[in-house]
Amino acid sequence: MNDPSPDLISNVDIHQSLNQNQLSYDELFRQVDKNNDGKIDVNELIQLLEKVHVETCPKKRVALARRIIDQGSGSSDASSLTFQQFADYVLKQEKKLSLVFRNVDAAHQGKFDAEDLVFYFKKLGITVELAEAKKLVEKMDQDNSLQISFDEWRSFFMANPAMLDSVTNDPHEMLHYWRSASYVDLGESPYGAPEDALTEGGKWWKNLIAGGIAGAVSRTATAPFDRLKIIMQYLGSRQRMSVLNGYRYLIKEGGVISLWRGNGVNVLKIIPETALRFAFFEEAKKRLKRMQNKELSTETTIVERFAAGAFAGFLSQTVVYPLDVLKVRLCLRRTGEFSHWTDAVKRMYRFEGPKAFWRGYVLNQVGIIPFAGFDLACYETLKNLYIKKHNHQEPPIYVVLGCGAISSFTGQLVTYPIALLRTRRQGQIVPLPNMDQSKAHPVIPATQMLKEIWHNEGIVGLYRGLVPNILKVIPSVSISYLVYETVIKAIP
Repeated sequence: MNDPSPDLISNVDIHQSLNQNQLSYDELFRQVDKNNDGKIDVNELIQLLEKVHVETCPKKRVALARRIIDQGSGSSDASSLTFQQFADYVLKQEKKLSLVFRNVDAAHQGKFDAEDLVFYFKKLGITVELAEAKKLVEKMDQDNSLQISFDEWRSFFMANPAMLDSVTNDPHEMLHYWRSASYVDLGESPYGAPEDALTEGGKWWKNLIAGGIAGAVSRTATAPFDRLKIIMQYLGSRQRMSVLNGYRYLIKEGGVISLWRGNGVNVLKIIPETALRFAFFEEAKKRLKRMQNKELSTETTIVERFAAGAFAGFLSQTVVYPLDVLKVRLCLRRTGEFSHWTDAVKRMYRFEGPKAFWRGYVLNQVGIIPFAGFDLACYETLKNLYIKKHNHQEPPIYVVLGCGAISSFTGQLVTYPIALLRTRRQGQIVPLPNMDQSKAHPVIPATQMLKEIWHNEGIVGLYRGLVPNILKVIPSVSISYLVYETVIKAIP
């Protein structure tokens, strides 16, 4: 049987003469080269993606445009593509389109229908119902034959050269693009464009998983710093303790393993807290744009990042706050005081009542709103600044780490005195009236507590425990953001 499906074409000129009813390479090039300088740069590719709403996430548009330039030029340092490089790139992708078409056209008839499409995706482990397959065919079917020829196949995908690499390398991306595309008449060829502005919010579970893993790994790695910081914050000037002397005391009192005291609850707390923080942040950015009647694809402003970060911090901390109090109590306890963290929960509830788990909540929220907002806003701003100043290239790992460390450190400097007051409030034992009052701590207003610290210890007292906190910030933030970025990119 003769195979009428297309052969792989090795010459651009021959290819164009065989497809004169379609957009030629030079016509495609002129459509993308908006400033007519004979080159296609990253910004022009980004504008193309923005125009047709193929990829609505700004970060992904930049990454996709950068990848096209890198592959087309053969160099990661290139900033643009010449016509020949563009034509070679499109030809390479068209060869892949031809191979995919052959696989869909299992009967080698030079065309396929909805049933062929269902069978093709089934072989790849992707379920596509026949009713949906018919709708997909209708989007590509120009002559109403209910069958797709190679010309129709090529016309549908080739009209948007910016998406060729994604759709030819990943069947999931091809199906996603196909599902969201509709015909928009731009002249000689139908142009695929998504009907809806899809955002990362549709993938909220990615942020949940990546944020949770990042939080758990970073907190476990830096738990010894965290415990010493909490003890120094709580004790204040009552026991002048240096970092080295503090670690000597903790190891002597409970062994090396005691440095991780409270870490189990901390991990239990940080997984939902960090995960919800990132998820709420993405969702808040979308809602802020909708409130302003802005397109979801528009760049997020600094004010929007700050507001979204503060909102995310407020909600996530509210959910996990009782666990935060429990973590502080476990960090402050002596060896043998509690048999298990559940024992601590029972004794706190019986001896102090449910209010014990919300002690210091207002102080916490006052501090976490500016910190969470500033931290995330600063991180994204620094990272985006690097991208814009370096030809839209994704920053290397060391830049990602630096952005995270700087943003978190400066945020903690601003809000550290509030965090210190919160820790002291969380550690206070306030028994119920009918309980033994011998261990009771006097409850004083936060303003009076602040005055007493200032009078007795000076400004140093407001930053007690800052040294182990500084030692913790860089590895904690570096690990957290590195793991987050790595996981988010690894999730399909």
